[in-house]
Amino acid sequence: MRNRIPSHEMESFFILNDTIPPDSREEMRSYFFRIFGNNNPLVVEIGSGNGHFLVECAMRYPDQNYIGTEILGGRARKFHLKIEKRRLHNIVIFKGDARRFLWEYLYENTTQEFIILFPDPWPKTRHHKHRLITAAFINMLRIRLVPDGLISIATDHAEYRDWIIDEFQKIDGFSNLYTKGYTRYSEHYPKTLFEKRFKDEGRELFFIQVKKVGN
Repeated sequence: MRNRIPSHEMESFFILNDTIPPDSREEMRSYFFRIFGNNNPLVVEIGSGNGHFLVECAMRYPDQNYIGTEILGGRARKFHLKIEKRRLHNIVIFKGDARRFLWEYLYENTTQEFIILFPDPWPKTRHHKHRLITAAFINMLRIRLVPDGLISIATDHAEYRDWIIDEFQKIDGFSNLYTKGYTRYSEHYPKTLFEKRFKDEGRELFFIQVKKVGN
């Protein structure tokens, strides 16, 4: 197997897309072992912004490995600086489209949890086609989740909340953890900058969490 991660990068912090993606499920396990030095559960945040939330997660839960995805270069650089400043070795960044990361870097039954916090609701009907969370995207996540793995989503937009719940119902293999389909933002998660801003504006926040059932 080719050495896909330069040795000098193993000694510091790096952005995932500086490396060549693994080309099989087995190679993916070796690939992430070389990055993190362990086989701890893998948690992926989609749309990490400047990393405020995920860096806090990595500090709280050192027995989990975290990957953040962020498409904007300025935000990714701020995220990277947070990791370097705190010298965290259980968190890395993919700078680019999260869908590309899912397609190229992850394989079936490998991820413990996907987290998506306050994705753009694209509220106008004519813009709904731009929404990230669709049945097709959910199915991409489902394939990559381990059995009993989680998808956790927060939104401040009631219509988008209902859209998300409806999209999950189109895909077999999930159990919603809440009777109404949602609850308040999880107290188990660190606070986010969006959460603080939305609460200050008096908005209601909604938290959706589903579990993969079966294979």
